[in-house]
Amino acid sequence: MMGTDLHRSPLHELHTHAGAKFIDFYGWELPVQYTSIIDEHQATRQAAGIFDISHMGQVIIEGLGAFDFIQNLITSDLQRTFDKGLGVYGHLCLPTGGIIDDVLVYGIRESKRFLMVVNGATHQKDAAWLRKNATSGVMISDLEGRAGFAIQGPKALEIIRATIAGVAELPRFAYQQIQGGAPDDAFWGCRTGYTGEEGAEFFGPARTIITLWKQLMENGTSLGLKPCGLGARDTLRLEAGYPLYGHELSEERTPLEANMEWVIKWNKGDFIGRAALEKQKKEGVNELLLAYELTERGVPRQGTKIFKDGQLGGQTVSGTFSPSLQKGIGLAYAPVSWNNAGTILEVEVHNKRVPARVVKLPFYRRSPP
Repeated sequence: MMGTDLHRSPLHELHTHAGAKFIDFYGWELPVQYTSIIDEHQATRQAAGIFDISHMGQVIIEGLGAFDFIQNLITSDLQRTFDKGLGVYGHLCLPTGGIIDDVLVYGIRESKRFLMVVNGATHQKDAAWLRKNATSGVMISDLEGRAGFAIQGPKALEIIRATIAGVAELPRFAYQQIQGGAPDDAFWGCRTGYTGEEGAEFFGPARTIITLWKQLMENGTSLGLKPCGLGARDTLRLEAGYPLYGHELSEERTPLEANMEWVIKWNKGDFIGRAALEKQKKEGVNELLLAYELTERGVPRQGTKIFKDGQLGGQTVSGTFSPSLQKGIGLAYAPVSWNNAGTILEVEVHNKRVPARVVKLPFYRRSPP
């Protein structure tokens, strides 16, 4: 039985009714699975899955100085929000270049209001960092009574289209503020996701999100839509090669070491951590995140040691059995010289060294129809 001090999602009763098994995820009591991880994983790859992401923080940043404030905090270029109407994925960095969190920012041009979605595990730390760096004319509202979910899979857009207007037609990474009386009642539909599949994420007041979840389940069950837990979320995101904070990303690692230089927009001007990252880019990194797949049976896990030519040199930060590829896969920090596709490694699984090879991300990519 779990402690009573855990946060519960506003969708908790729906999960209980659907037979979810729960775990403690950074202080939140969240579903790890309903039927099985593999069943939910395959449902998302073949039809659609719906995932509770209410533990993620939703922060409104507004005011005349909001744009410049966020530009100074994130590695990405917020101007893209204005130019293309798209959400921005970026890293909040320390002056050392270490990653505080990876975030999504959606902006409303006319009202100078931005929604920043932060990880549940780092929510309080992120909010404190925002307030610490707040400049004149910037207001930060850490929204409460909110919820969110993602619906992902090849049939996700069809299910969304049958339930709510507009969102399914948006291009990838675009977003829409759908409704809401008071500003903080705003309800967002965002064409983003974390599985490598098409779909959308919805953030808004708890009552709105609960209603929308129910409507989508009602319209989608006949098409194969299933509720999915954290277990399937992890196997899906790892197949897609997406990082998870606390694994691939941390305050001890920089975007360059995480092999994510693409999140740094060098031509945007200054931002916190820029000088350290420029120095590291010039001098080069010692370790880089690499992807590997086992060539024999085995399931790597976080902490699994990596060897090359008998020499220990790396450590797995995420590992799992890939239901789509039917093999063990992992992400690991290791010497830069190891990070070439085809390089042969050994991965220690249950005190046995299993052969592996370095591959390019993503591990899994949907074949065109």
